[in-house]
Amino acid sequence: MIGVLAPFVSFTSADLPDLPDLACVGAVSAAALAAGFTQGFAGFGSTVIALPLLVAVLGMRVAVPLGCLMALAINVVLVGRMFGHVRRGPLTVLLLTSLPGMAVGGRLLSVAPEAWLEGLLGAMVLAFTVFTARTASAHDGGNVTAPVAHAAGRPLRHAVTVAVGLVSGALGAAVGINGPPVVAWAMRQGWGRHALKATLAGYFLLAGVGIVGAQGLHGELTGRVLLLFCVGLPALAAGLYGGHLCFGRLDETTFRKVLLGLFAVSGAGLLWHAAGLG
Repeated sequence: MIGVLAPFVSFTSADLPDLPDLACVGAVSAAALAAGFTQGFAGFGSTVIALPLLVAVLGMRVAVPLGCLMALAINVVLVGRMFGHVRRGPLTVLLLTSLPGMAVGGRLLSVAPEAWLEGLLGAMVLAFTVFTARTASAHDGGNVTAPVAHAAGRPLRHAVTVAVGLVSGALGAAVGINGPPVVAWAMRQGWGRHALKATLAGYFLLAGVGIVGAQGLHGELTGRVLLLFCVGLPALAAGLYGGHLCFGRLDETTFRKVLLGLFAVSGAGLLWHAAGLG
């Protein structure tokens, strides 16, 4: 993966001095372990759970590309087993419309004040939390029905897909979280469960390549980011493996409630810090 990304990497000796810091290595490993375990067990939320910790230790401009690399590695592992269920037509349209948004988001990450980016990240974490909580509540209450396809005409459906692609591409490159608009869009397509999961996984994998590329073109994919990614890889793999082992053995409802609580606290903390109150 690093060889493929080499043309996008900006590596200088100035990136090296902070690397031996044990607190930094520990934070990256903890975030990677939590991201891998969360995705392996719950099937969602790796970036949402990892980025707040990474931001607190590394700052937005290191944490976001690092978190995106971690998510990309996770999706490489997960997407192969579901590839046969991918809805390629909608996925292609969504990816193509995401590209301009990725360019905008990559530029935003490089020039926008960190407080603005932290506030946007906090808002996205809270939005993801609310959306997931509402979905889980409907499931627990037995009110789940098959996904309903859009009743609107084809031009409106295409316009919605274009808007979702632009917004998710920009958010992914700028703050590392592009899930909420894409998940909400996918759940309205009338697909079965396997097609839904497979198409989302395919999107997040391919969009992740584009997002990391956009960040690299704007100088955010530094040597320090890549080296910290390598530091976190063992913990990321261990988390994924542990999550798969624990799936079906632990109380998933309780785990998801704890996870949602962590999402809410981390999102609120980011907004608090961005507002200059913390």
